Amino acid sequence: MDNPNVTTPTISHYALFGEQAAGGGDDPEFVHIEDIRTRSSLYDWQITPHAHHRMFQFLFMASGSAEIRLDQASHHMAAPCAICVPSGVVHAFTMEPETSGWVVTVSELLLLDARFRRSRRMFEPLYREPHLMSFAYNPDGAAQICTTLEQMMKEFHWPQRGRSFMFDWMIRIILMTVRRHLDSQTPQPETIGLRRGLYTHFRQLVEDHYRDHWPVTTYADELALSQARLNRLCKSFAGKGAGELIQDRLALEAQRHLIYTSASASMIAYELGFQDPAYFSRFFKRRTGMAPRRFREAKMAEPFPH
Repeated sequence: MDNPNVTTPTISHYALFGEQAAGGGDDPEFVHIEDIRTRSSLYDWQITPHAHHRMFQFLFMASGSAEIRLDQASHHMAAPCAICVPSGVVHAFTMEPETSGWVVTVSELLLLDARFRRSRRMFEPLYREPHLMSFAYNPDGAAQICTTLEQMMKEFHWPQRGRSFMFDWMIRIILMTVRRHLDSQTPQPETIGLRRGLYTHFRQLVEDHYRDHWPVTTYADELALSQARLNRLCKSFAGKGAGELIQDRLALEAQRHLIYTSASASMIAYELGFQDPAYFSRFFKRRTGMAPRRFREAKMAEPFPH
């Protein structure tokens, strides 16, 4: 719900708070949370139209109301309510002064992670299209979301051991509560755009097959697309071509192994489907700027555990 503070009429793509260079969308563990009042009051309670690449945003209003734009549609929502904003969706807000609540921004990679493949299908509807949901008649669900978000705020401002794992669990508590609430509402006709659905399918295929080193052409064949069309699709939603997204995912998994395991670079290379450990080391340095050993040493020297 960040404000890019732009004056041109074009739609801008931002990571957080108007910082074009921020890399949160490329970090599989990127999670940010803030309260609505702190950010919105700085901009006279108006957040101009913008979008986020490779990040999912969840807003929960505990009090107040807002005029909300999602892509080309405008809506009025009153608290308590939840808003799900998938990657690439243009959004803007004009809020009633003193509106309260929270905004959570999460890396798309964390949500699509293969470790959570069993729960992916339950949450997929929340990632594929924007949702606005009133919790006026679901006080228990609203209370559970508020309690979890308050705990997330404490974790965010007081980093302790295992904070990223706590975020994993709390995010999924919130998403499960929202999905149950969505299911309880009157069924709506499917409004999922074909292009967004294809992009989501591609990201899921990457999660399932990045260790297999599929070429872009194989992904395109699975989606019944040409390679050129798949690249255009990825660039429109993520700002990168399909090949870059696949290689980024491999590099990110290598980072996880280096941080969370004691496996050697050679062992990690074979685990990730590389036939030559030397090639893996060159690949890793090209993607991250550091050799695997140097990366591990730098992470071990950081003040807070991951």
